[in-house]
Amino acid sequence: MTVRPAIRRLAGALLLAGPILIGPAAPVALAHAELVTSAPAAGDVVATAPPEIRLVFSETIDGAYTRLDLLDPLGHMIADGIGAPDPSDPYTLVAPIEPLPDGLYTVNWQALSRADGHRTSGFFTFGVGDVAPPAGGGQDAGGSIHAGHDAVTALIETESRFAQLLGLLLAVGLPVFVFTALKIEPSRRLGQAGAGALLIAAVGAFGLLAVNAAGFGTDPVAYARDTRSGQLLAAGALLALAGGLVVLGLARRRSPAALLLTGAAGIAGLVIVALGGHAAAFVSTAPLAVILVHSVTGAIWMTGVIVLAAIALTGSPVPRSALPQVVPRFSALAVASVGLLALSGLYSDWVQTGAIVSVATPYDTTLLVKVLLAALAFAIGAVNFIGGGAVADRRFGPRVTVEAALAIGVIVATAVLTSGAPPSQDAPIQIARATSTGSAGGFSTTLALAPGRPGPTRFVVTVAPVPEAGHTVDLQLTRLDATGDSRVTMRPSATAGTFQSAGGLLPANSGWDATVIVRGPDTIEQSRTRFAFALDATTISEGRATPPVDPVLVIALLLLAAAAIGGVLLVARSRLPRVDQAVGRGALAAGAACALVLGLVVLVGGSRP
Repeated sequence: MTVRPAIRRLAGALLLAGPILIGPAAPVALAHAELVTSAPAAGDVVATAPPEIRLVFSETIDGAYTRLDLLDPLGHMIADGIGAPDPSDPYTLVAPIEPLPDGLYTVNWQALSRADGHRTSGFFTFGVGDVAPPAGGGQDAGGSIHAGHDAVTALIETESRFAQLLGLLLAVGLPVFVFTALKIEPSRRLGQAGAGALLIAAVGAFGLLAVNAAGFGTDPVAYARDTRSGQLLAAGALLALAGGLVVLGLARRRSPAALLLTGAAGIAGLVIVALGGHAAAFVSTAPLAVILVHSVTGAIWMTGVIVLAAIALTGSPVPRSALPQVVPRFSALAVASVGLLALSGLYSDWVQTGAIVSVATPYDTTLLVKVLLAALAFAIGAVNFIGGGAVADRRFGPRVTVEAALAIGVIVATAVLTSGAPPSQDAPIQIARATSTGSAGGFSTTLALAPGRPGPTRFVVTVAPVPEAGHTVDLQLTRLDATGDSRVTMRPSATAGTFQSAGGLLPANSGWDATVIVRGPDTIEQSRTRFAFALDATTISEGRATPPVDPVLVIALLLLAAAAIGGVLLVARSRLPRVDQAVGRGALAAGAACALVLGLVVLVGGSRP
């Protein structure tokens, strides 16, 4: 071995391992309160003791591990581990309680999301009778965090998610690359690589199962038996393990079936991951369909650049001299994959965060890091695309190695993101101003409701510019379909200019006129803004504020436009530059069909839930 190949191999290994080593340092402690509101509300004082405590969450809850404890003013336990999901509302935990004497009471709660398996916990305080309101109340203070995010647990969880995702993505992308870009007879080593990818995914899934079970103080078997998230993790782990062992046996005979089975098991595994991920928390199925396309196209792109880096660095599984033939074939796959990857990622970012670019939360920041890593990888890929993998281009190997390292960095960021909760999951729903707003005065105000369903509701008012000390904000509610008025005093929150009040009960099939009034220190009214909204049996049916341009509609139209352009190119038998024409036409047809279906899915059911 000469010095130069040794240095190249070492550099490649460091570049590929770098994201894995820095992954645990990413901000995995994504504090995010999934408790949207409660009755009694945090910090409220009720005149008479309530017969029950209701907690409303941003996602459907798993009754096996969602419960609350109630403590008296001295911190003594009154009720331990009580509550069950409301049969008519899977987002709500209901805990009947005995009559309470006057005093301050604390609720400690923990919850397990049935949709994505996130565990959350927190506390809040409320008062009964003639007592002073509790300071803060607990909920606004950010008492709810993802449990188990100490350094060791964070490391295990992140690496387990990384292993699961990396293994499944390689399992999906490897057969596609071998059969379309390499066009070689699958060797025993390639079959073993496919088996290894599935076994890595199995190890990651088993690790996640153990971490989640430990968070609730139970064993993995019980967790898998009693919870939806545990069942999905167990199914994914067993599928990957069984698939890896079968593929390992088939690889000994150098059968194409080994890689075909690898791809099938990988796709099935990605479906299971999607069903247990953030996309499953939405009512619409569009986010789920989009994330599956995002995962599969990402698998094709990521695996391709990793294998190209292996060829450039080691001359395996094909000699470096084959790069001028392999790169144009892969480029045909990459052009279609990257286009779908970008559009599906843009849609997923919007529905998960409610923003295209933001650094408002650690989740947003990590997502931005992921996007920047992917953009840099795509830029390097564009340079390699222009070069076409020419053997004379000595910079191709280092460039594609860096591209592969960035691709793995994207998977690390994805693993971190799946450990947190997107900010849109409990974001209040903005209400549009009424046609006649009344006297706007010197302040601009907005009104939002959380969770935007009948039942206990948290009202959120923002005032700009930020009022000086001594100003008060009131919310006057008038029911339009029946008699009834109420006045809600809004409390300042931790965010300047934002005022909140929780605990209001909004019945189903009701209409409301809401007026936000800002008064100065002298109690003189300085601003008045009207809003109007209505609720049906499940959500806000009228009055939602909509952006001037809906990003979801734009993305749907871009997908349909891409499908139309692809169809025209196919009909016209146009030759795509710098790609293998046979592979290019197949990739173009598949990409256009996928863009058409996805565009229609997003257009019909893809508005932000």
